[in-house]
Parts: sequence; C-alpha cells; structure tokens
Amino acid sequence: MARERLEIFRFQRLADLGVPHGITRREPSLPSDGDVSFATAGSPSAVRHNRQRWWAAMGLDWRRTVCGRQVHGTRVMLVSERDAGRGADSPATALPATDGLASSDPALPIAVLCADCAPVLLYDPVNRVAAAVHAGWRGTVAGIAIEAVRLLVSEFGTDPGQLRAGIGPAIGPCCYEVGDEVIETWIGTQLDRGLRAVIRHDGRWHFDLWRANLSTLEAAGLIASNVEIAGICTRCRSSEWFSHRATQAGESRAGRFAAVIAVPAG
Repeated sequence: MARERLEIFRFQRLADLGVPHGITRREPSLPSDGDVSFATAGSPSAVRHNRQRWWAAMGLDWRRTVCGRQVHGTRVMLVSERDAGRGADSPATALPATDGLASSDPALPIAVLCADCAPVLLYDPVNRVAAAVHAGWRGTVAGIAIEAVRLLVSEFGTDPGQLRAGIGPAIGPCCYEVGDEVIETWIGTQLDRGLRAVIRHDGRWHFDLWRANLSTLEAAGLIASNVEIAGICTRCRSSEWFSHRATQAGESRAGRFAAVIAVPAG
C-alpha cells in the first residue's frame, strides 16, 4: 500500500531559490499525530519514525540533522560536520542551551521545534548559508533573530539586505494574550517604534510574534519584502498544528512541529 503524501508548509521565497526546507504539522496518519519531540511524543520510536517520514518528504536526512536543547534564550550556533546528528536520534546529544542554528553544509540540515513559538528560517543566497531560530516571546524580545543575522554577517560576510526569511506558524495576536511584563520589555527594546506588535483588546494586552520578529529582522538590516510571514495561528488551528496553549486548555494533545532547513546542494 502506498504511503499517504505528507502535507508540509513551505515558504515561497525559499522554495523559489531551491532551498530544501519545510515545517511539519499535525498528521493523524502518523504516530502521536506526527509529533517530532522526544519530550511530548508517546515514545522515542514514534519520534524517530515521524522524523524519518517528514524529513524524507523534504528530501533531507533526519539522522544528520542538528538540533539544540531549546531554553528560550538567544544562543545561535554555527554547526559543522562534527555536530552531524546531534539531537536527531536522542535529546541527550542536542547542542546545550541553543535556540538558533546556522549551517553552510548541504549535508547538515538544522531544525527547531515549536508549539506556539515562532520558527524563523533564514537563507543567504550569495554565501549559501542557512539559519533556523526558535523565537518565543522571550527570545523575540531578546533579539534572537538579530543574533542569527549577526552570526551570518561575522562568519560569512552576509549582506542582510540579501537575506530571505520566513516566519512560520505561531500563536497569533488574536490569541496571544500576555501580561504587562512582555509588553513593557518589548517597548523597552525600541525595536518597534510604531508598536505594530502591541495590541490592546478588551482591556488586555495581546502580542504579535510575527510583527515583532519582522521588526527585529528589519533592525538587523533585512528588507521587509524579503520576509515572508505564514500568518497561521497555531492556537486557532490547533487541529492542524501543535499549540501549547491549546494543550493547556485541554483542547488538544501536546506535541511539537519542526521547522527544518538546509543549504541547497551543488
């Protein structure tokens, strides 16, 4: 029997450049709904099976993929051959305290895991280097996307104006109610002078992770027209995407989706 074709989210701006990448989602035909996290899936074997299936659909080798142990920080690491497969087969080998990764090797895919936090994928078509970032509110406000761009500039001479970026599915401003701490910290960064990411609704604060990360990317020198925003709210569409807040509300089982990217071969 032929296997079902898996539906993977891709950014058009990256696809047009032939960049192997994709974002996984909920998939009821796979174990644990397609969950790719060792922390939330039913078993390690389910995670390995799901990763193999998802990565194969992207044309990538899951066993050589590099993952970090995400802590909502701003550390971005440049990976090399010695890191191949770290975090792929076991969380014990993941790069410690790492929420962003960069790779210039086509044989070294990189991945971040999310469930409401925003995945940000970057690609430099001139120097042929990719980056992946896990940006929750803490990482976003602390400027992890800026740190990723700085790494590409310092290590490869990247011109930020040439970068292409995609900001993936995340909890949208419609659902992302936050406290004063988040808003005050964000305003204090002065990255969003028009306060596009701050919304007051029914007397409560809401935060727009997409707009906030766009603002940080612009502050790092990216051109807004080179940034693609998925605009898919994981909380609203928790039947299709893993959502931490939906899980907290008892509306869906826990899980994580992966945002994966590699440098094109050749």
